[in-house]
Amino acid sequence: MSEASVLIIGPTPPPAHGVSVFTATLLGSSLKQTFRLLHLDISDRRTLFNVGRLDLRNVVLAFYYGLRFQWILLSKRPQLIYLPISETNLGFMRDCLFLVPARLFGFRVVAQFHGGYFDTLYADANPVMRVLMRFCLAQVSRAIVLGDSFRSKLDGLVPAEKVRVVPVGIRQEIFEAAKGGPRIARNGKHTILYLGTLVESKGFVDLLRAVPLVLQQRKDVRFVFVGDKSLPETRAAEEWTTRQALDAYVTFAGPKSGSEKVDALLEAETFAFPTWYPLEGQPIVLLEAMSAGLPILTTRHATIPDVLGEDGAVYVNKKDPEDIARKICILLEDAELRARMGQANQRKFLQSHTVEQFARNLQRVFDEALSSP
Repeated sequence: MSEASVLIIGPTPPPAHGVSVFTATLLGSSLKQTFRLLHLDISDRRTLFNVGRLDLRNVVLAFYYGLRFQWILLSKRPQLIYLPISETNLGFMRDCLFLVPARLFGFRVVAQFHGGYFDTLYADANPVMRVLMRFCLAQVSRAIVLGDSFRSKLDGLVPAEKVRVVPVGIRQEIFEAAKGGPRIARNGKHTILYLGTLVESKGFVDLLRAVPLVLQQRKDVRFVFVGDKSLPETRAAEEWTTRQALDAYVTFAGPKSGSEKVDALLEAETFAFPTWYPLEGQPIVLLEAMSAGLPILTTRHATIPDVLGEDGAVYVNKKDPEDIARKICILLEDAELRARMGQANQRKFLQSHTVEQFARNLQRVFDEALSSP
């Protein structure tokens, strides 16, 4: 084990969302065999409805974690700080409670950008916020983005020579479980799976609106939506499903983790994720679907085309239920096409998106940051 200590700042599940799952993966990776990992858990254990909201508890938590951070700096003296950067105004203001002391006290920082919205956030910010953003980011040791298409998002904020691309990686449990062979329709119905946060911009409402259009062509299909049902959008979607008499074809299964999530992926024949979420980066749910050997229906958004290419995905127009329905029917008609796409996705997963590959890539960035002037 290296003598270097690295402070990881980030939330862990529950609730499960991209950054919390990513942080848990990072802490459990082989990096813990190379560095002494410290962790400042900045979780809010309430539901996803509270994420990013301005309320008293979130303000108190932010200052509490800011004070804990300063205590860790003084007592543990980490050689490197790893921080995922929020791409919302409120989130970045919280991140300043970490970034400002780190710069003032001369600590090395690796900043992780999970999305591709930071250039827009900067462009829309007021002059004071822009000064603060430049101050916080100008001296980071390294900045990590998820794909080459995101490099330009940091132009003028982080020197280009300090920006590195590190694709996300996940564990191989789903891949190992998916080795059992081809999928079989459950009760004679083909399963279309959505797995993720049930907010409108993730595309789940567009997918739901496509259901009646698919049913006009065939009835041997079921749509399963896996995710936290506490959000108002989900409750409205469930009510709409009942009014449209779609309950026999649509299931809102609630959140799934561990073996239950694996089972949901293994029971599916197609994964649908028609996202247009503004802060989207490299959705972990797509990597999970790839590892499960599923064909994927999604959008050309964020780094998704970088990850999937052309042979593992069918791309649909954003906010277009008719296009979604049409292309779902194409996939349902062609089992050989679904199998080829699933195999291509598994190959890409093994080549680029295992947790081992991710840890090796991140270790190189950490080593660079530790040895930089």
